[in-house]
Amino acid sequence: MRQKIFKTKIANKLEEDILVNKEYYIHMQDDPNWLIKMFEKEGNTNFEVTSKIEVEPFNLKIGGPETDKQNARIVYEHLKELKPVQAVSTELWTYMTHIQFPEYMSNRWKINDNENEEKLREVIKQRYFAIRGSKGVIRNGIARLWWAGYWGYDENREDPYELVDVILDKQEVYEHISERSYNRNKNILIASLEAIKEHDFNTREVRSLYVKINSYGSDKHLDALNIDVARDMVNELIEEIKVDNKDELLV
Repeated sequence: MRQKIFKTKIANKLEEDILVNKEYYIHMQDDPNWLIKMFEKEGNTNFEVTSKIEVEPFNLKIGGPETDKQNARIVYEHLKELKPVQAVSTELWTYMTHIQFPEYMSNRWKINDNENEEKLREVIKQRYFAIRGSKGVIRNGIARLWWAGYWGYDENREDPYELVDVILDKQEVYEHISERSYNRNKNILIASLEAIKEHDFNTREVRSLYVKINSYGSDKHLDALNIDVARDMVNELIEEIKVDNKDELLV
């Protein structure tokens, strides 16, 4: 079947009306299907279109952060053929958070009604919508699962999702990858994630590694690195991190 998505004007109007509808987001666990009911009440049957994305129906596990790894596997497995250029679609991910998986969203990304309106709007916008452009989309509650799969999936491993789990184990890993321009270079991502898993890097070490890779890339053509060269580069940078750590202990 083909995936349904919002019409652009509907997605834009919903984003514009975030604060108008804030109570629905705050109390979404009580009424996850509020938007469908609103459309029905308004007689609006023209809010969605059929995309060119082929996908078999799927469900997500309901719960908190403990469901992320399993849900990333589910989302990416069903949308593995999705191209990165399609995966930055605000119409797709906003449809999924509001229409397809509102119950999941209401449990995984509860909205705190104690926030001031400016912060409240920003939180809802980040999790329920998809700010245009890859860096904005990846904070969307469903899109982030797909991007974790895209970055970490490695068909050459016994468990192709092993490195996806590394991304979702440590929030700082996800954040650093999402902020880097080389985040679509599978060889660099695989090499770095293998290292983080092997050495059980802490938050500071994760940051140090990705900062060093970014700096390394300013002088080298990272896109040209094959997996073996990428691993050699990462190992070289890990040795630098070890030296840095020793120097800090001596201070």
